[in-house]
Amino acid sequence: MDISNNCTHCGKDTSFGSGRFVNRIPSTTETQEGYMCPDCQAVECDKCDQKTLDYLTTEAGELFCSDCLEVQA
Repeated sequence: MDISNNCTHCGKDTSFGSGRFVNRIPSTTETQEGYMCPDCQAVECDKCDQKTLDYLTTEAGELFCSDCLEVQA
């Protein structure tokens, strides 16, 4: 089912003007086609537990936001 501009995970509007248009990505689940909003794409940093879209994975498989990665260096 095509849900148009709604997020396939949380159902929030991702259309232009919604505040979620930038950084949305096409997304398909078993039952829906639409987009995934930035909030649902974000992952938690393994060090500070803040959600981020800007992260790197270490060789050990840990996810660090850019701020925590700079502290690690």
